[in-house]
Amino acid sequence: MVQRILLGPQSPRPNLRQAVDAIGAEGPVMVISAGWRDSEGEIEELQDELGRPLEDLMIYQQAEEIFAREPDLRALQRERQDKLKELQELYRIRLGPTIAAARKLMRATAHPELLRLEQRAAIAQVRALDRHHLRRIQAIHRHFDQRRAQLQIPAATAVREAVQRRVAKAGLVLVTGGHVAVLLNRLRLFRLAEELARKPLIAWSAGTMALSERVVLFHHHAPQGRRDAELLDAGLGIVRGRILLPHAGTRLDWGNRKRMALFSRRFSPAVCCTLDSGSLLRFEDELLVSAAKSFLVTRTGQKRVLTP
Repeated sequence: MVQRILLGPQSPRPNLRQAVDAIGAEGPVMVISAGWRDSEGEIEELQDELGRPLEDLMIYQQAEEIFAREPDLRALQRERQDKLKELQELYRIRLGPTIAAARKLMRATAHPELLRLEQRAAIAQVRALDRHHLRRIQAIHRHFDQRRAQLQIPAATAVREAVQRRVAKAGLVLVTGGHVAVLLNRLRLFRLAEELARKPLIAWSAGTMALSERVVLFHHHAPQGRRDAELLDAGLGIVRGRILLPHAGTRLDWGNRKRMALFSRRFSPAVCCTLDSGSLLRFEDELLVSAAKSFLVTRTGQKRVLTP
């Protein structure tokens, strides 16, 4: 049985210490803070809060050093990221009108039976687009892995294996927040998914998203205007059947029931779970055993307290 705890942002109400005490893991505590990029490794506050030594794997910095020594790998990595970025732009072109039609139908008035079927069909089109996009993303990742396997990159291989050995020895791994795409990029580069799936984990903010099956970007109140949620990437798939939503209290338009209903139904059968400051979800393997200060988004666009 593997224990995993998902937390919301650690400000203004940190609950990391509570989570660590709940797991009670023995052995070294490793930190993955690659999502912080240039601030990676600045874990003094975490150490002070937990009152115990922590070891940061420093996979962001180590990746930069690898790229400097292995130009072929750096070029291949850059090619993958460029393709993913371009694919995301193409996806947005299709997503805009597709989800706009579904949103308009969710607000429409008509004969209930006629309207219900059209709403279902419109939502099905959005879901089909998301599935297509996910398949394209996964194909790019597979192609990268195939080409990387053909490279002679002894320095990168040695560093990757050393990092994997450190994770294997850990009694607990903490996965912090930051930039989710950067975090996922480094986790994949070091092939840590399989090893992390066997370890007790605590993750928060972007770290929770990276552990999920699908990373969904959402911000209904973005500074640049209203935006619809978009599928960004496949996650590591360690946490399954859930769309994880850090900062949901401020980023979701809870006052718009129709929009929230569309959001929930779009990602069904996965459960959309909020993770705000103070939230805590505890799993034993894939079973949710306790939850605090987290809500799920219902099919009718309401929030409901998440319970095991």
